[in-house]
Amino acid sequence: IELWIDSPRAKVNDTMVYIDSDNHSVKPIIVNDRTMLPLRFVAESLGCDVGWDSDTRTITIASGG
Repeated sequence: IELWIDSPRAKVNDTMVYIDSDNHSVKPIIVNDRTMLPLRFVAESLGCDVGWDSDTRTITIASGG
């Protein structure tokens, strides 16, 4: 996975893809000297399953099966 700051596209397995095909404003950014990455995209690109519980506002990342 290759990501670039302020770019809505990334390279995954030598293929250029949008980080979020429905929202091209999703991109890695730097805030207060910290690099913020789109966690769901990174985790799913690595083959993980990502869950979201809106009631508890909890993210669950598990190795893909």
